[in-house]
Amino acid sequence: MNITRLKQLIAKHWGALLLGLFVSISIAAPQIHFRLAHESGGYEGIELLPDSPWSPRVREVMDGHPTLGSIYFKDGKSDPYLFQPLGSMTVAYMGKPFSLGINDTILFSRFVLPFITVLALYGFVYLVSRDKLAALASTAAVLLVDRITNLSGLLRLLHGLQPGSFLGLARPVNDAMIYIPFFGFLALFWLFYTRRHWLYGLLSAVLLAANFYNYFYSWTYLYAFGGILVLSLLVLRRWREALRVGGVFAGALFFVIPYGVNLFRAMQYPTYAEVGMRFGIVMSREPIFIGLVSLAALIAFVAWFPRQDRERYLFGLALLLAPILTLNQQLLTGKVMQAGHYHWYFHKPIALIFLLLTCVYLLNRWRAEIFKNALLGLILAAAVFVGAFTQVSSYLYDKDDGLAAALARQRYAPVMHWLNQNAAKEEVVLSNDPISYVVAIYTPLNLFYHRAGYASLSATRERLLDSLFTFYRLRGITKKEARDVFSAEREYISSNIYGIYYREFLGSYEAIPDETIEEILALYEKKLAMPTPKWLENMMTRYEVSYVVWDKKADPSWQLSKYPFLKESAVFGDLVIYRFTQ
Repeated sequence: MNITRLKQLIAKHWGALLLGLFVSISIAAPQIHFRLAHESGGYEGIELLPDSPWSPRVREVMDGHPTLGSIYFKDGKSDPYLFQPLGSMTVAYMGKPFSLGINDTILFSRFVLPFITVLALYGFVYLVSRDKLAALASTAAVLLVDRITNLSGLLRLLHGLQPGSFLGLARPVNDAMIYIPFFGFLALFWLFYTRRHWLYGLLSAVLLAANFYNYFYSWTYLYAFGGILVLSLLVLRRWREALRVGGVFAGALFFVIPYGVNLFRAMQYPTYAEVGMRFGIVMSREPIFIGLVSLAALIAFVAWFPRQDRERYLFGLALLLAPILTLNQQLLTGKVMQAGHYHWYFHKPIALIFLLLTCVYLLNRWRAEIFKNALLGLILAAAVFVGAFTQVSSYLYDKDDGLAAALARQRYAPVMHWLNQNAAKEEVVLSNDPISYVVAIYTPLNLFYHRAGYASLSATRERLLDSLFTFYRLRGITKKEARDVFSAEREYISSNIYGIYYREFLGSYEAIPDETIEEILALYEKKLAMPTPKWLENMMTRYEVSYVVWDKKADPSWQLSKYPFLKESAVFGDLVIYRFTQ
């Protein structure tokens, strides 16, 4: 592309660039403000990051394990990956040319990726609609009002309250790295579909293949869309078109052979089926109906979207019909996936886009240009306001990820500094949940326990029970107390042993059956025959634990000083680091 053409594009689509800049600044601003406002006191290097699994994955890539075979544990690093690594690798490698640490790498990605996301989404909608204002309004609506597209978020906003947590784009890696290859593919594929140039077909096939390595739900949605589009062309006896379109989806499979090999290797592991269950896979063949937003968009599109432009109509119809397939693949496979992932990232955004485009086409037909522009301008302005309000209010008031929570986590900073200076890379740390989460982000060390560790092929049932029982041992839970404790902590036991299975299968973590709790209780009582000091020493030996970090304030009952094989190495207020000496 020559300079003249680039200048023309900038002049024509300056609104998209301006929106992209606004979104990028909005996403990065809380992190920057937190640093600057507390650099003279309060900020110790623990960043303002949402409590999500992507920061540890970025760190794992930066530590030299890009395939994410075992994110939290020392063993299993060469295992097949279960989490597609492309997004985490993209963020991790962004900072490498500049020698950035984890905090600055994520900050850099918060500037770059939201900007690219805006351009990808805007580009797709503009190519389909040829309406710049509609593309801007659609992009802003999808990216900036996601927290109020449900009733609870909307009601909170109307009461002037925080409408949820930070925007999805504020999380490291995803949502941005879901949308970029997804809408990037749709934009390129639309160009191939309408202009029939082989280069667009090749590029769209490559980008479609990238979705395989990035996010399971994106490529499955796209293949549902492609299947419906090809079938529609066959019904219309447009054989050449069906072959050409199908060629993109077939050609992409050539690039995903390594993905298939990885999946085959993973399926050979004895833990594969059980880990899949912990991911929330439920065995069922009951149909699932699409959500109200998707249904409303489909009805409006079929009723009012102009059919004269056959390509645009078939393309949009296939995108809106795809949810029926993605939500009901279990009729063939018998396995229900986490339907919410389709709804949040694909069904709802696509529905919002085509609801808006249908309104635009109706207003164009009625020649209501002024009203159309006023409506789109209002949507754009409202989305910008809601996005900014969400970020500001989340920063100030979000009790889990906002300012107060970030300041509270600074107390862990001295421990992270000490471990980085004194522990050897890949050594193993045992600590409670909050500290383990921070260790996974700010050190190159591995963990005895992490709340998301259940989603690893190396996480056998025995291992998960070992960690559960170890923490109960450290708390001093006796046989007499165990039944009451296990009954009161059903959610904790369910999530740590079975992941999200019972949440997806029975509606909540606490719905874990009584007989399952009884089975775990009986096993715990049996294991109590081994004295706690011997048990703890065995666990630390078996899982190669080198350090224990004790938070005396959060876990006063641990009393680690009474174990002769633990040597106190450092003290930072209520936080004490012990080294395991065999």
